[in-house]
Amino acid sequence: MSVEGKIHAVLTGDLVNSSRLTSELSRQAMQELKSASTVFNATFPGAVHGEMDTFRHDSWQLLLDKPMLAFRAALFLRCVLKMNSSANIKYDTRVSIGIGGVESVVENRISDSRGTAFTISGKGLDGMKNALFVFDGAFTDPVLWSETSLAVVPLLDCVVSDWTPVESGVVSAALLGKTQAQTVDYLLSKRGDAPTRQAVSDSLSRAHWGTVSGILAWVEEKMGGLPDIC
Repeated sequence: MSVEGKIHAVLTGDLVNSSRLTSELSRQAMQELKSASTVFNATFPGAVHGEMDTFRHDSWQLLLDKPMLAFRAALFLRCVLKMNSSANIKYDTRVSIGIGGVESVVENRISDSRGTAFTISGKGLDGMKNALFVFDGAFTDPVLWSETSLAVVPLLDCVVSDWTPVESGVVSAALLGKTQAQTVDYLLSKRGDAPTRQAVSDSLSRAHWGTVSGILAWVEEKMGGLPDIC
């Protein structure tokens, strides 16, 4: 499928320390990511192009038709994994966001698609060292690029990496726009138990959700100005 001239976001990632997971745990984690992308698209219709593509035993790629939601999607995917962590098993995923043009899309195998966004995202993941979250885009505005990639992203990475499983679960609901009451029901369906509304409020506070949501609002407003991207 040709989508030349359209701006997209590509998220490329892999499981953190996947070699420490059994094949079954790795399979479950990848399924969690695929399910999460479906939930995200159901909440934000038209955001995800097709389905998440998974390959090898620990890698994945997601194409977004709504690039302004790329950061929200990246945090949501990390939260969905982290909320399933325990004292013995730590789940997380590296995420590289690339924003730019897409030349062609292979609908049944997103990772075989071509375009600037795919190239940027893939190179970002390959170049990762200690970070779990990186971003790059074909921006004509160098200030916007530097503010986003050199300031916003490292800050978000540090904050998200410190979230506990409980905080990750609560924030995953907040990222979908759920109220505290809806969060209780959401976590009950996901985990079989759920915190009280007060516990949800306390978890959001500990996770610095007010700051994170403000940053996301800023990013999504800036990314809405796609004529500044070429």
